[in-house]
Amino acid sequence: MEGASTFVAAILLAATFIFGGYLEIGAAAHRRRWLSVAAGIAVAYVFVQYLPELSEAQVAFSKATAGRGLPFPEQRVYASALLGFIIFYGLEHLVSRSRRRRWEERATEGKGNPVYWLHVSGFAIYSGLVSYLMAGEGERGLHFLILYFVAMFLHFLAADHSLRSEHGSLYDRSGKWIIAAAVLAGWVLGRASAIPETGIITLQGLVGGGVIVNSMVMELPTEKEGRFWPFCGGAVGYALMLLLIAGTS
Repeated sequence: MEGASTFVAAILLAATFIFGGYLEIGAAAHRRRWLSVAAGIAVAYVFVQYLPELSEAQVAFSKATAGRGLPFPEQRVYASALLGFIIFYGLEHLVSRSRRRRWEERATEGKGNPVYWLHVSGFAIYSGLVSYLMAGEGERGLHFLILYFVAMFLHFLAADHSLRSEHGSLYDRSGKWIIAAAVLAGWVLGRASAIPETGIITLQGLVGGGVIVNSMVMELPTEKEGRFWPFCGGAVGYALMLLLIAGTS
């Protein structure tokens, strides 16, 4: 049963990229507010639900690797989260430099540029990891899966909007299909393969760092026209819901 639930969730996550461009939520200003709400919800999930889970995962990692002589076992999960943060911050930095050099104009002529493909490839790997980890959420219970799915669905919706705004028609022609395929591939690998628990814990850290930096990059008001109060409302509202669910479980 959990396999069917996570498969449906993976299909819907992939559809977020394929059909995200058709979701017109009112005027542009209203759409930007809803995207800010989505980013706030994703950040709330990371800080209220995901980071405590990473703390528990760090304890499990330390116990599982005791006596193996691995480097910095007590900080492995948090170091992985930092690595994920740095990787996606670096991608955004490259895209910003590409924008300033106007490489995107040549990209839309059909040949593309290395930064575009690096940007799309990075998000494809990231989205695949999110889906890979989601394949195991069904084993924890349906409500864990729903909380994870809602946060990632809205996060992907905001990511799709950001990528489309950055790369335009080139993203619609190729990028969204690559990322959607990566989401489905991640779910397949998650159901078919068995990575050791220590590897799963490391991937959880990478994804957590990626969610934080990607959500915040989408909200940078200088270029992304983020909306503080919708972002704040989404973050506070979803955080309160998570806390209420945790208090009753």
